[in-house]
Amino acid sequence: MKKILFSLTLVASVLLVAANAKVYEIDKTHTNVGFKIKHLMISTVNGNFKEYNGAIDFDPKAFTFNSFEGSVKVASINTENKSRDAHLQENDFFKAKKHPELTFKMKKYQKKNDKSGTMIGDLSIAGVTKEVKFDTEIGGVAQVRGKEKVGFSLIGTIKRSDFDFAPSSKEATLGNEVQIIIDVEADAK
Repeated sequence: MKKILFSLTLVASVLLVAANAKVYEIDKTHTNVGFKIKHLMISTVNGNFKEYNGAIDFDPKAFTFNSFEGSVKVASINTENKSRDAHLQENDFFKAKKHPELTFKMKKYQKKNDKSGTMIGDLSIAGVTKEVKFDTEIGGVAQVRGKEKVGFSLIGTIKRSDFDFAPSSKEATLGNEVQIIIDVEADAK
Protein backbone atom coordinates (compact mmCIF):
# COMPACT_ATOMS: atom_id res chain seq x y z
CA MET A 1 0.00 0.00 0.00
CA LYS A 2 2.85 2.41 0.85
CA LYS A 3 4.44 1.74 -2.55
CA ILE A 4 1.17 2.53 -4.32
CA LEU A 5 0.70 5.78 -2.36
CA PHE A 6 4.32 6.77 -3.03
CA SER A 7 3.90 6.04 -6.75
CA LEU A 8 0.69 8.08 -6.93
CA THR A 9 2.32 10.98 -5.07
CA LEU A 10 5.33 10.87 -7.40
CA VAL A 11 3.12 10.84 -10.51
CA ALA A 12 1.03 13.74 -9.15
CA SER A 13 4.19 15.75 -8.40
CA VAL A 14 5.57 15.16 -11.89
CA LEU A 15 2.26 16.20 -13.47
CA LEU A 16 2.11 19.35 -11.31
CA VAL A 17 5.65 20.35 -12.28
CA ALA A 18 4.91 19.67 -15.96
CA ALA A 19 1.70 21.74 -15.74
CA ASN A 20 3.62 24.78 -14.42
CA ALA A 21 6.57 24.45 -16.80
CA LYS A 22 6.80 26.81 -19.75
CA VAL A 23 8.92 26.86 -22.86
CA TYR A 24 10.84 30.10 -23.38
CA GLU A 25 12.52 31.55 -26.44
CA ILE A 26 15.74 33.56 -26.13
CA ASP A 27 15.38 37.32 -26.61
CA LYS A 28 18.58 37.94 -28.57
CA THR A 29 18.52 41.71 -28.02
CA HIS A 30 18.87 41.16 -24.26
CA THR A 31 21.15 38.10 -24.16
CA ASN A 32 24.93 37.71 -24.22
CA VAL A 33 27.02 34.54 -24.55
CA GLY A 34 30.44 35.63 -23.35
CA PHE A 35 33.81 34.43 -22.11
CA LYS A 36 37.05 35.68 -20.55
CA ILE A 37 40.56 34.24 -20.74
CA LYS A 38 43.96 35.43 -19.53
CA HIS A 39 46.52 36.56 -22.11
CA LEU A 40 50.25 36.59 -21.27
CA MET A 41 49.24 36.15 -17.60
CA ILE A 42 48.85 39.95 -17.33
CA SER A 43 45.56 40.84 -19.02
CA THR A 44 42.16 39.42 -19.82
CA VAL A 45 40.65 39.03 -23.29
CA ASN A 46 36.87 39.24 -23.40
CA GLY A 47 34.74 37.85 -26.17
CA ASN A 48 31.30 36.65 -27.08
CA PHE A 49 29.34 34.85 -29.74
CA LYS A 50 26.81 36.76 -31.86
CA GLU A 51 24.83 33.76 -33.19
CA TYR A 52 23.24 31.29 -30.79
CA ASN A 53 20.05 29.37 -30.12
CA GLY A 54 18.52 27.80 -27.08
CA ALA A 55 15.55 25.82 -25.81
CA ILE A 56 14.52 26.64 -22.24
CA ASP A 57 11.93 24.77 -20.18
CA PHE A 58 11.54 26.77 -16.96
CA ASP A 59 8.93 26.52 -14.20
CA PRO A 60 8.12 30.13 -13.17
CA LYS A 61 6.22 29.03 -10.04
CA ALA A 62 8.92 26.71 -8.66
CA PHE A 63 11.82 28.75 -10.09
CA THR A 64 13.52 25.70 -11.51
CA PHE A 65 14.75 24.50 -14.89
CA ASN A 66 13.33 21.30 -16.37
CA SER A 67 15.64 21.46 -19.36
CA PHE A 68 18.04 23.80 -21.11
CA GLU A 69 19.91 23.31 -24.37
CA GLY A 70 21.98 25.79 -26.27
CA SER A 71 24.29 26.06 -29.24
CA VAL A 72 26.53 28.80 -30.60
CA LYS A 73 28.04 29.21 -34.04
CA VAL A 74 31.83 29.33 -33.83
CA ALA A 75 31.98 31.60 -36.90
CA SER A 76 30.17 34.30 -34.90
CA ILE A 77 32.99 34.71 -32.34
CA ASN A 78 33.76 38.33 -31.54
CA THR A 79 36.84 39.46 -29.58
CA GLU A 80 36.95 42.91 -31.22
CA ASN A 81 39.87 41.75 -33.38
CA LYS A 82 38.99 40.34 -36.82
CA SER A 83 42.32 38.59 -37.43
CA ARG A 84 42.21 36.91 -33.99
CA ASP A 85 38.58 35.90 -34.55
CA ALA A 86 39.56 34.28 -37.88
CA HIS A 87 42.54 32.53 -36.24
CA LEU A 88 40.33 31.15 -33.45
CA GLN A 89 38.32 29.25 -36.07
CA GLU A 90 41.40 27.37 -37.31
CA ASN A 91 42.38 23.80 -36.38
CA ASP A 92 44.69 24.85 -33.54
CA PHE A 93 41.65 26.33 -31.73
CA PHE A 94 37.93 25.69 -32.45
CA LYS A 95 38.33 23.54 -35.61
CA ALA A 96 35.28 25.39 -36.98
CA LYS A 97 35.14 23.65 -40.35
CA LYS A 98 34.74 20.25 -38.70
CA HIS A 99 32.90 21.47 -35.57
CA PRO A 100 30.92 24.60 -36.50
CA GLU A 101 28.98 24.75 -33.22
CA LEU A 102 29.56 24.59 -29.49
CA THR A 103 26.71 22.89 -27.63
CA PHE A 104 25.44 22.55 -24.08
CA LYS A 105 22.73 20.19 -22.83
CA MET A 106 21.55 20.30 -19.23
CA LYS A 107 21.49 16.99 -17.37
CA LYS A 108 20.11 18.29 -14.07
CA TYR A 109 19.41 21.44 -12.13
CA GLN A 110 20.09 21.64 -8.40
CA LYS A 111 17.99 24.43 -6.92
CA LYS A 112 19.38 26.26 -3.87
CA ASN A 113 16.59 28.83 -3.62
CA ASP A 114 14.39 30.92 -5.93
CA LYS A 115 17.39 33.05 -6.94
CA SER A 116 20.19 30.51 -7.38
CA GLY A 117 21.20 26.96 -8.15
CA THR A 118 23.65 24.84 -10.10
CA MET A 119 23.08 23.70 -13.67
CA ILE A 120 24.99 20.55 -14.64
CA GLY A 121 25.30 19.40 -18.21
CA ASP A 122 27.45 18.37 -21.14
CA LEU A 123 29.45 21.02 -22.97
CA SER A 124 30.95 20.17 -26.38
CA ILE A 125 33.83 22.21 -27.78
CA ALA A 126 35.70 21.25 -30.97
CA GLY A 127 34.51 17.64 -30.79
CA VAL A 128 35.25 17.07 -27.09
CA THR A 129 32.36 16.73 -24.62
CA LYS A 130 32.77 17.15 -20.86
CA GLU A 131 30.39 17.56 -17.95
CA VAL A 132 30.46 21.11 -16.55
CA LYS A 133 28.70 23.04 -13.78
CA PHE A 134 27.31 26.55 -14.02
CA ASP A 135 26.34 28.67 -11.04
CA THR A 136 22.89 29.90 -11.91
CA GLU A 137 21.46 33.24 -10.85
CA ILE A 138 17.77 33.75 -11.58
CA GLY A 139 16.93 37.43 -11.96
CA GLY A 140 13.21 36.79 -11.89
CA VAL A 141 10.05 36.61 -13.94
CA ALA A 142 8.23 39.70 -15.27
CA GLN A 143 5.22 40.57 -17.39
CA VAL A 144 6.08 43.05 -20.14
CA ARG A 145 3.44 44.16 -22.66
CA GLY A 146 1.50 40.95 -22.12
CA LYS A 147 4.54 38.67 -22.44
CA GLU A 148 6.06 36.71 -19.62
CA LYS A 149 9.85 37.03 -19.45
CA VAL A 150 12.49 35.25 -17.38
CA GLY A 151 16.02 36.45 -16.80
CA PHE A 152 18.97 34.38 -15.61
CA SER A 153 22.75 34.07 -15.76
CA LEU A 154 25.00 31.03 -16.05
CA ILE A 155 28.54 31.51 -14.76
CA GLY A 156 31.27 28.88 -14.74
CA THR A 157 34.92 28.20 -15.33
CA ILE A 158 36.30 25.45 -17.55
CA LYS A 159 39.84 24.39 -18.37
CA ARG A 160 40.75 24.52 -22.02
CA SER A 161 43.10 21.56 -21.45
CA ASP A 162 40.06 19.41 -20.50
CA PHE A 163 38.73 20.00 -24.01
CA ASP A 164 42.14 19.59 -25.73
CA PHE A 165 41.64 23.18 -26.87
CA ALA A 166 44.68 25.00 -28.22
CA PRO A 167 47.10 22.35 -26.87
CA SER A 168 50.15 24.01 -28.44
CA SER A 169 49.48 27.31 -26.60
CA LYS A 170 51.50 27.54 -23.40
CA GLU A 171 49.68 28.75 -20.30
CA ALA A 172 52.09 31.68 -20.11
CA THR A 173 50.59 32.86 -23.42
CA LEU A 174 46.98 31.73 -23.11
CA GLY A 175 45.40 30.95 -19.74
CA ASN A 176 44.13 27.45 -19.09
CA GLU A 177 40.99 28.67 -17.32
CA VAL A 178 38.15 30.14 -19.35
CA GLN A 179 35.32 31.90 -17.56
CA ILE A 180 31.95 31.57 -19.28
CA ILE A 181 29.27 34.16 -18.57
CA ILE A 182 25.88 33.73 -20.22
CA ASP A 183 23.19 36.33 -19.50
CA VAL A 184 19.75 35.39 -20.82
CA GLU A 185 16.41 37.10 -21.15
CA ALA A 186 13.74 34.87 -22.65
CA ASP A 187 10.06 35.15 -23.61
CA ALA A 188 7.41 32.52 -22.85
CA LYS A 189 6.08 31.00 -26.08
